Amino acid sequence: MSLKLTSLLFLCSYFSLAQDIKISGQVLDQANAPVSYANVILVNTKDESSVRGTITNDDGYFNVASLTAGTYLLDISFIGYAHYKTEIHLQASTDLKSIILEEFNEALDAITLFAKRPTYTKQSDRIIFNIEDTSLTEANVMDVLRSTPGILIMNDEISVRNSSNIIYLINNKRVYLTGEDLQQLLIGTTATNVQSVEVITNPPAKYDAEGSAVINITMSKNLIIGYNGSVYTDYTQGMYPRVRGGMNHFYKTDKLSVFANYSYGERKKNRVNTSEINFIEDNVVVGQWNDKIDRNTKMKSHFANANVDYSINDANVISFSGNLNITPYWNRKAEMATEAIDSSFVSENIINDTKDNVALNLDYVNTAESGNTLSINLHHTNYDYERQQDMSSKYYDIDQLLTRENMFNSMSIQNTYIYSGQADYNTTLLEDIDLTFGTKVSLIDSKSSVDQYYFLENRFILDDLNSGVFNYEEMNYAGYVNISKSWETWSFSAGLRGEYTDAEGDVSSNYELNEFDYFKLFPTLNVSHDFNENHSLGLSYGKRIERPTYSSLNPFKYYFNDYTFLQGNPNLNPTISHLTTLSYTFKGTYTFEVYYRYEDNPTSELVFQDNATNQVFYLPTNLDKSLDYGFDFIMYQSFTDIWSVYVVNSIFHDKTYFEALESGNSLETNQTWSMYTNVMNFFSFTEDHSLSGEISILYMSPMINGSSDISSRAQIDLGLKKSFNNGKWVASLKLNDIFKTTNFTVKNKYLNQDNTYNNKYDNQYFRVGLRYSFGNTRLSTNEKEEKELNERNRLSPESADN
Repeated sequence: MSLKLTSLLFLCSYFSLAQDIKISGQVLDQANAPVSYANVILVNTKDESSVRGTITNDDGYFNVASLTAGTYLLDISFIGYAHYKTEIHLQASTDLKSIILEEFNEALDAITLFAKRPTYTKQSDRIIFNIEDTSLTEANVMDVLRSTPGILIMNDEISVRNSSNIIYLINNKRVYLTGEDLQQLLIGTTATNVQSVEVITNPPAKYDAEGSAVINITMSKNLIIGYNGSVYTDYTQGMYPRVRGGMNHFYKTDKLSVFANYSYGERKKNRVNTSEINFIEDNVVVGQWNDKIDRNTKMKSHFANANVDYSINDANVISFSGNLNITPYWNRKAEMATEAIDSSFVSENIINDTKDNVALNLDYVNTAESGNTLSINLHHTNYDYERQQDMSSKYYDIDQLLTRENMFNSMSIQNTYIYSGQADYNTTLLEDIDLTFGTKVSLIDSKSSVDQYYFLENRFILDDLNSGVFNYEEMNYAGYVNISKSWETWSFSAGLRGEYTDAEGDVSSNYELNEFDYFKLFPTLNVSHDFNENHSLGLSYGKRIERPTYSSLNPFKYYFNDYTFLQGNPNLNPTISHLTTLSYTFKGTYTFEVYYRYEDNPTSELVFQDNATNQVFYLPTNLDKSLDYGFDFIMYQSFTDIWSVYVVNSIFHDKTYFEALESGNSLETNQTWSMYTNVMNFFSFTEDHSLSGEISILYMSPMINGSSDISSRAQIDLGLKKSFNNGKWVASLKLNDIFKTTNFTVKNKYLNQDNTYNNKYDNQYFRVGLRYSFGNTRLSTNEKEEKELNERNRLSPESADN
């Protein structure tokens, strides 16, 4: 759709609707934060059968149009708040401005950990988890996600409903990073100002079609006139020490809001892997290798971001934001020892990385008197990555006599540039139907190169086979429309998103890149019905896509030692998934869900052993298909004034169909029933909330991932928070993986493949933190911690950490 036609549609919708009698407003809580998805009902007092309704949008605004003059009863409700009811005499279009919902608390004189806002809210397509006034706010964002219902994190790997294909947003702006880059962002970002986390299991059409789920991290948005700030630091002791320090600054005038943050961290972590590989010929084991890899990773990182909001007037706001993530030092030293039947070899792999990641956003939002909103976002990301690798190996015979040595080194460079523009329009039309539509265009330009040299006759020689250039360019064009409507007991939302992808790659070697050129439609549907205050039922369906990451398409090899390497796959295809969920909620506290997910061409990193050459390689591969169905139970309950608990339990069956590339290319299956349980206990020990804490218990039964079988794991954590001097000083303590039970085993055993890997992570640690707040410490923040870092979830330079 051309820009002129899009602008014409915006203007036609705006001016034609301005002639109707409408009622609009914004719903806020007692802290002046928007209440999203609140039910707004209008009943004509002369004809009570005439009912109009809608729900508030993400910013708490609502708009009910096509009304006639008369007297109406306005009823606004949301879980955890008292009903707001008032009688309105409507003669012309009316803007009610701000409407405040009051907290509903049956024991008003009891002060609990969750007194300010509901901690857990279940909606038809999402879970909302509020962490204000808990000890989690003294941790980092990764720790917050670890404690959020519906999110499963083990060894820093994040999944929702057995899928790691997730969109990350901060303040409804997407953060496009994966792998270690994402971990670094989440671990390096303080949770001091995190208000809530939304886990959206069936994302509406306005979100990019990528991602089986959306995690939206919402920062506190309220600011009164003035300035405040804070400085913070923490010390972590695992196998090695880790330190972090930073500061936040907030400033607001009548028209200007400014936020700035900077943090610096240093950390060192250890990981140990042992493995056993049985090489097979004609169903007989003809060789065996036993490996041990001991690696230490050290890094230093700087993170800074800023956001400036300027209110031109009551209707128009322009915002600029940017963030900078610099890793000037990243070093990994891995020492590997391999024992064979009649020989052995030892290897040393030293890697030095540098990364620079800069992202800029420009936003414009227009809000009409009717409540209609137009928002525009322009975005640019610049990502530069360099890696220097030095590998050396020594080989010994059965008598431990040195037989030969081997050395090589390599230099890898990746530069990625992302440009995007997005426009969204929200309005109300016809019978109080909320309509949102928009368009988005993005360009991704990624350039990678690798030069590898092997050592021969006292000099290094260029290895042409493992050197070259990989350039990748991708254009995405998207448009969507979403409609929603609420009645007294029913709510309905449906959307359709179309995305056209045109991608082209250039490889300076013998590899061939699979070019992408396709158009896909992605429908979404959410229907819910409240039978009464105690019983509600919901049904949802969504179709999603997962595109290959840039690094997974890169065909060049990354070596762990002379016989083990990771290689990209230029022939990967996108994954298409379908998810259907039926949910039942009892008393707003107990939720039961059954779901079924089908994936076509799912991508998984498989491990293969070549029994002829004794090589082991990791390869991103399209599986044939995957079937996943299960039953989820979620419960949140306050048992006493000081103790609240949420429980998440999932029982599911996973079945994958994959091609055995090193076993005659036969189609094989892997399947199992699995379960995970997460129990989170929150405590508030004093009436003034000055001492609070949490205890979490996580258990994961044996699971599968592609062709691999993964053993069971468990984790128990404890956190405490104590504030002093009216909250100006806050001290915190975190004990992680107290009993050191997160280690696990991965096995691949089928046909002529037989390999086992034991993984030991540096997860057991304690952390102490201290924060000091200054200035006007009573104000809440308008922090936009991150603006849209579009398409960056596919920037990860490696797809495995082995």
